Amino acid sequence: MSNSRPTVLIAGASGFVGGAAVERFAADGAAVIGLSRRAPATRITGVVHLPLDLRDASACRAMAPALAPVTHLVYAAVNETPGDLVASWKDPEHAARNGAMFVNLLGMFERSGSALEHVTLVHGTKAYATHRPEVHAPVPLRESLPRPDNDDFYFRQEDALFARAKRRGWHWTIFRAPMIAGGGAGSNLNALLAIAVFAALRRDEGLGLPFPGAGPSLGVMEMVDVELLARAIAWSGRAETAADQIFNVANGDVFAWPDLWPLIAEEMGVAADAPQPMSVRSYLDDAADRWRLLARRHRLKASEDIGFLGESGSLADFALGNCARTILTSTIKLRQAGFDDCIDTAASVVGWIRRWRAEGLLPPR
Repeated sequence: MSNSRPTVLIAGASGFVGGAAVERFAADGAAVIGLSRRAPATRITGVVHLPLDLRDASACRAMAPALAPVTHLVYAAVNETPGDLVASWKDPEHAARNGAMFVNLLGMFERSGSALEHVTLVHGTKAYATHRPEVHAPVPLRESLPRPDNDDFYFRQEDALFARAKRRGWHWTIFRAPMIAGGGAGSNLNALLAIAVFAALRRDEGLGLPFPGAGPSLGVMEMVDVELLARAIAWSGRAETAADQIFNVANGDVFAWPDLWPLIAEEMGVAADAPQPMSVRSYLDDAADRWRLLARRHRLKASEDIGFLGESGSLADFALGNCARTILTSTIKLRQAGFDDCIDTAASVVGWIRRWRAEGLLPPR
């Protein structure tokens, strides 16, 4: 891999994974180009943002000459189907749409004159069918496991990348992440932020915070801080040991939702109540008017329209409803390759809630 200053293109720059990657590469001194339909909520001096809908193949072809200097591509874009988020994960049209978006982007770099050297893909543990309760999840989940039999855009993207990388001589790295903590304004797939908004609304009503998930069963799982993930992404573009590899990535410890819940409640200034199964998404939808008043009363920087959370409530429902299962990945391969960064999950969760409060996305305690 080249030792010269890289030019990094980050697709999905308005999302919280892409946004964290933009910040990381910019801090490392790379030339950074952010690509997304929406402008990022935070602009960084020196970072170029290009608006582009990756579903539009002709628009992608037209932009190709401007991206010829790009040496590293980070793909963190996803186009979710509004409505039933989890059901859409099994929808072939959803897989086809997201697979085609990636192919449209890769096509920009297949022309002569492209400087592309390395592609990083950011995926999740759905690559192990963890969204399908009927599929056994071995403990731990390893990168060497065979693909499950579902049609997922992860695999469409992998196959497209493998074929083109072989022809063009590109290197690649694929990360498989569990639930991600972090982000902020514009994060429309942010389960932890949805949970924090849920807690803020319960406190505003004078109510406690019941655990809304699947009862007291202590399934064990992992999380990854988005800034740790961004550091792993930046590492992958320069480490020879990361070339042409798939890695699980996580904080390095484990947690159980019912045990983490009192910590969230304490940080949000609300009493933790007995478990009460409910939908976070439905609660947030029903509380739209109360959120508008709460945001206005505290002059929050978060939108008064609770729709700013996008599909975050549905993602929270999935994470909390899945808490009876143990879903653990092995990160040994990543550590052995040389990336051994880690962070305490409880500290990460509390840290992000405090940051969101300081940024005006959550009301004061």
